[in-house]
Amino acid sequence: MPTPHCFGSLQVCALRAAKLDASGVPEAGASNGYITDSLIQAGISLELETGDDFTLKNGCGAICQTFRDCDRIKRASVDLELCQLDSELISLLLDSGTLFTDTLSGDAIGFALPGSTVDCPDGVALELWTKAWDGSAQAEAPFLLAPTYFRFVFPKVRFQMGDLTLENDIMRIPLVGIADENPNMPSDGPFDDWNADVDSAGGITTVGGWFMDDTLPTATCGFIAVP
Repeated sequence: MPTPHCFGSLQVCALRAAKLDASGVPEAGASNGYITDSLIQAGISLELETGDDFTLKNGCGAICQTFRDCDRIKRASVDLELCQLDSELISLLLDSGTLFTDTLSGDAIGFALPGSTVDCPDGVALELWTKAWDGSAQAEAPFLLAPTYFRFVFPKVRFQMGDLTLENDIMRIPLVGIADENPNMPSDGPFDDWNADVDSAGGITTVGGWFMDDTLPTATCGFIAVP
């Protein structure tokens, strides 16, 4: 009998990002990663390339030959909403612009949006954690023996700022992204911590994917190192 694994997905509890270099490889460095729990929601929309549709009729108007190719995933749209105007996180996700820091403390104090002539960003590797849900409680997969999460992975996303609204309300900070395949993503992920079975199967290099996880990363206010 197979191990039970049929769970729902509830809420979104953490976001982790790692800067990529021009080839799509995670760029090691002390300020090239980030973990936050300020994510309100993430919208994922797949963009499909419609398969070719050919029909050939004979001289009497009857269909003689027909062929319909399958649709294929080209890329995905990844739209985020944050509840904090976090200049460091935004600078990492956009991979361009200017981050302003306090001279004495080194703390981030602001951000200037990218200019109109900047090159396209190299992008980031994006990971999102949701709760695996089993009826009325968080699931515990037998092979994990712990509260279980789904880790969603998008190995290359290029973000841009969305529209900001300043009003008599708490600001939501939108970012709009395009996710592409990334054949150069290491099989154990940007932080060397993907599930061993995912690693042995070659990891996730397509537009996106997910796997079960038993660890929720701890959010920090500030950059983290990419190994």
